[in-house]
Amino acid sequence: MFTLSLILIGTACFVATTPIANDPFTIVSSDVSPSSRLISFDKSVDKILSFWTDDKLKAAKSVMPIRKINSQTTTKTEIPNNGPRVLVDGTMGSLQKAAISAAVNPDKASSRQVFTSTGRQTYTTGKIFWNNTGNSYGMCSGAIVTSNNKDTIVTAGHCCFDHDTNKFRISQNFIFIPDYKSGAQPYGKWAARTMTAYTAWTVNQNFNYDVCFVNLYTNSKGQHIQDLLGAEGIGSNYPRNAITYSFGYPYNLAQGEIMQYCSGSAAASKYGNGYTGQTIPCDMTGGCSGGPWIQNFTASTGVGYITSLNSFLITTIPNYMNGPYFESNIWSLYQKCMV
Repeated sequence: MFTLSLILIGTACFVATTPIANDPFTIVSSDVSPSSRLISFDKSVDKILSFWTDDKLKAAKSVMPIRKINSQTTTKTEIPNNGPRVLVDGTMGSLQKAAISAAVNPDKASSRQVFTSTGRQTYTTGKIFWNNTGNSYGMCSGAIVTSNNKDTIVTAGHCCFDHDTNKFRISQNFIFIPDYKSGAQPYGKWAARTMTAYTAWTVNQNFNYDVCFVNLYTNSKGQHIQDLLGAEGIGSNYPRNAITYSFGYPYNLAQGEIMQYCSGSAAASKYGNGYTGQTIPCDMTGGCSGGPWIQNFTASTGVGYITSLNSFLITTIPNYMNGPYFESNIWSLYQKCMV
């Protein structure tokens, strides 16, 4: 009998912080300090952003815990979609509009990178950082999603919640840097004000719900990130086995300093163990965790709908990424945090 090794790659939503026993769909948020109830930038936010020097950003490492699963759990019939298809369109931010107006011939990017300099994904996708104990720092990826509060990003649950401490990373100088590139931060750093996930992840560590929505503070000018940079659309119960693009900052490519992408037809994951997510061909590894999977993606504009995200790899099945299928429960979580 063989085993498979699983590798994880890396207005606020105020709801219950104490899980209901045996209910995987209790929505839990990070503990909220009085300052985090404010949407706007203040001195405590400035302290978080000032913490991050260039050396600390470059020293960050990806989150890669390893699990082993028994081969007998790896056969699982793919379940059908569990509700009607729903979506919210993306938006274009003021900075992208200005860049498109100014660009006569948008520069062509390499096949390993981001298509054009004015594509929406270059504005909405970014790198996430937090500090651990001592002089160690973590990193993941994430993306801005359309929301009424104009301050919401989506990433992997394992980027937000630390199962070793059983706590959200909200107090660990957690930040988002959109369009990070080799230390450059063209649109600044944005601090997290609250994080939200299901107990299916925080308590049960169910990879079907390795999803976290993060609400950000505004910047020092009181501007919302969505107004400036735009947001990707988001959808649930989208067709399976569809062409999907994945974005993120994997450490195995340029040490996570440059946004990368993968694309291909999604297929049922071989993880088993009750997992209903999908897999796509991809050679990205740790650091791309939480980066968006986008369907109906148009390469020339960067427009599409987030329907999953980078969640984990299986070591015995290299060059394939696994991600949770955004179904009706994920949609409900999103709706709680986008108001």
